[in-house]
Amino acid sequence: MEASKKSLSNTKLRIISALVMTAMVVVCLVLGKITSLAVIGLVGILVLDEVIVNFLSFKRSHVSYILSMASLIIIYVFGNFIENTDVMFLAFNNLAIALDLLLISFLFIAKHDSKLLFKFLKRNTFLLGLIISLPLMNLSAIIHSGQDWLLYFIGLFLLNFSVDTCAWFFGKNFGKRKLWEAVSPKKTVEGLAGGVISSVIIMFIYWKSVFGHFSLELFLSFLIIACCAQLGDLVQSKMKRQFEIKDSSNLIPGHGGVYDRVDSLLFVVPLYVLVLRNLV
Repeated sequence: MEASKKSLSNTKLRIISALVMTAMVVVCLVLGKITSLAVIGLVGILVLDEVIVNFLSFKRSHVSYILSMASLIIIYVFGNFIENTDVMFLAFNNLAIALDLLLISFLFIAKHDSKLLFKFLKRNTFLLGLIISLPLMNLSAIIHSGQDWLLYFIGLFLLNFSVDTCAWFFGKNFGKRKLWEAVSPKKTVEGLAGGVISSVIIMFIYWKSVFGHFSLELFLSFLIIACCAQLGDLVQSKMKRQFEIKDSSNLIPGHGGVYDRVDSLLFVVPLYVLVLRNLV
């Protein structure tokens, strides 16, 4: 009985936190490009802080923390406010997709008890600013994409977070078969299927209503991105198990840290930008 009450309380806390975060995102988008770019930069700073401090156990006064944070800020400010050319954003898109491929290799190839990634990042923490700037610059590329940037951004959020939300709902209510228990014990096959199918249906309704068209190519692209959203979540789950932590931080009540909320978003945004460049 006590466990049931605690579960219900956690669910309510998650919903309230999710509504607050959604409201904050809406306000930022409505306020315009500069505010949205600033918030994306802040999210990147918080994610980098969580990875260095909580995953790698470095202090904020450590030289690697300072160098990595400085490189992230310099790249982001330069790329968005000084030299925001199409060629540069194309380069960041290609590099971010290459990073995704490396993360997929890590997910499926690396042993669950491997310390290789931990040792690599511990020795090369100064590179984390550059690494995290890759998906961040793809997020900001959407803002620089033209007059429909806000509509594209809403589409990305609908696609990504509907996968997560619907997967949680279907998994909680109908989940029976574990998806990959060694990596993420709570995820189920039913949750994955429900999340992916629901997100594609939502994107079909949104895209058709807003842009007036929806091709087979877009359907397949959004289907792949929805599946990759779950891959991004699994990548972070495997990292947390290898680094022996539960959440990236406790900043967001009921959800953990900022990285816990945007892991799949950072993973799929390069693919979304690729679709925008070639199909839209």
